[in-house]
Amino acid sequence: MQRVLPSTNQGNGVDRLGFGCVALAGLGSVRQARDLLEGVLDLGIRHFDTAPVYGRGYSERVLGDFLRGRRQQVSIATKFGLAPGQAPRLPVGLALRLNALRRRLRAKSGGSGTMPTGDPPAADAEPTPRRIGRAEVEASFDASRRALGIDTIDLYLLHEALPSSLEPAAVEFLLKLREAGKVGRLGVAARGSRYLELAPAELTDWDVLQYEYGPAWPRHAEVPVRFPSKIHIFHSCLRGVARDGEGPRRVLAGCVSANPSGRVLFSSTNLVHIRDNVGALRA
Repeated sequence: MQRVLPSTNQGNGVDRLGFGCVALAGLGSVRQARDLLEGVLDLGIRHFDTAPVYGRGYSERVLGDFLRGRRQQVSIATKFGLAPGQAPRLPVGLALRLNALRRRLRAKSGGSGTMPTGDPPAADAEPTPRRIGRAEVEASFDASRRALGIDTIDLYLLHEALPSSLEPAAVEFLLKLREAGKVGRLGVAARGSRYLELAPAELTDWDVLQYEYGPAWPRHAEVPVRFPSKIHIFHSCLRGVARDGEGPRRVLAGCVSANPSGRVLFSSTNLVHIRDNVGALRA
């Protein structure tokens, strides 16, 4: 089942955008999250990227609830490999309402007001090396499928680590998932500079490389050249780009143009900004 890069046949770059769901669980209600995702889908974006650690597991559940009945329209990427956290215990709606209440209370007291997300290290932080075994990967895979309400994961990404961190039995398990069609493609989602440490042979079993790209990451332009046979997914393209004027639109369009056979991810909870960026590709 190879739907990791479905086309919307728009021919203007929108079909190669993907939406990052890292902030979904930071919204105040299921309605807000659904309205955002509905707007993204209406704009023609058909690829959604999430992870078990985003929003401490609630982002996967919010996305899964929204996509029920829409499975054939979209491709879904999720991840494994960061230390597994505790599975969400509260209903999604209650968790989001509590988060909104916590945010208001902390705002009154001068705090940040955000729910801890369990999100991955910042792109410029060095991840802590560790070994990842088969049991952990299998448990993460099953938990993500349950949370998302799907049988097949279109793109399954090793999160903030390199393949050398996997035990041989874990790699064998992943390859069998792909062979059996339970995973469409396998990929690595790590800092772009880390790929430059690798020889192409070290990524033989992996279909996709996901990493930061854009003005803030000049060295990462070397990654597609070093690994031309891989599908590349760019993210964080607008880091450091002033949000006013034509800068974001120009940068986003440039990243899409630089990645003709891959995808460009972006994330926002502001649908107006999303429409503006997508509109730049249609202009």
